[in-house]
Amino acid sequence: MSEKKNRICSVLLSMLCVVMLLASVMPCIHSAEVKASITLVCEQENIRVSDMSWKIYKVGERRSGKFTLTDKFANYPVDMSGLSTENIRGTAQALESFIIGDRIKALAENVTDNDGNVVFEGLDKGLYLAVAKKVQKEPITYMATPLLFEIKEDGSAEEAFPKIYSVITLHGQVSSYTVKKVWADNDDSFKARPVNVTVDLFKDGELYDTVVLDEASNWQHRWNTLDIDAEWRVVERSIPVKYAVLVDYNSKQFLIKNSYAPDIFIDGGEYTKTTAAVTTTTISTSTSAAATTTGSGLPQTGQLWWPVLPLALGGITLICIGLLTRKKNGDEK
Repeated sequence: MSEKKNRICSVLLSMLCVVMLLASVMPCIHSAEVKASITLVCEQENIRVSDMSWKIYKVGERRSGKFTLTDKFANYPVDMSGLSTENIRGTAQALESFIIGDRIKALAENVTDNDGNVVFEGLDKGLYLAVAKKVQKEPITYMATPLLFEIKEDGSAEEAFPKIYSVITLHGQVSSYTVKKVWADNDDSFKARPVNVTVDLFKDGELYDTVVLDEASNWQHRWNTLDIDAEWRVVERSIPVKYAVLVDYNSKQFLIKNSYAPDIFIDGGEYTKTTAAVTTTTISTSTSAAATTTGSGLPQTGQLWWPVLPLALGGITLICIGLLTRKKNGDEK
């Protein structure tokens, strides 16, 4: 009977050893996920802008220290490899144009309060795009550039400062808008430039007009009688292979820049996912919407290494006990 008990004890100890050793090398997954909130403070020349509508979209995440566009954004030809003060605005506005063109639904939307604050809660880690709709405060119209921000593993986010600008407008006015295509491909030395490109014009999110740009038109087009009260955006269609897109615009002109990027290519008719090294991108302007974050909870994924040593030592100890028990049983026989 004693021998049988010893065998059972030895088996149980061995099983416990296996469990302990597996626990020592596997990541500790926590049930608590990152849940952060971000507050956009919208201010222009010490004036807090209320009633400004904001939408946010989760466009990517950090993988192995790099940004990767994900889900519905994964196949867009937007080069994330060199985010800087000079091009982060164009990157954000390019993503915004695809959102409008493909009618991508926002993750969340909210409106600034009387203090110019708007809060988004319950965000997990990842790269987000915030887009604002212009708001009229007679006779001034306030507009904001799209904002890229990251919720990190610990629930914090980088600060970014998208420019908020204002123009004086009167209801019922019309204005001219120009779209211009710029090629950054060493004067087509790679022979990859198409003979023309198609550009859609959207009015308040709805398709309004389509034009074709080519060398004969000097790669530009002008609309002369567009409603100044509306929100106008342009979207380039059928972007040629190996070109990345940046978009910039102001109250009068849209600039679409296509840069030759051999690392971006079409596979089966769709753009492949692009990854990029992460750089800190803080745009300081005198008129801005500051982003501040508060986070709670533990990272959704990741590994805590402090339990590894004690668990490993415990497993080794149990193995030694098992071996000693077996030896003792052998000696008794």
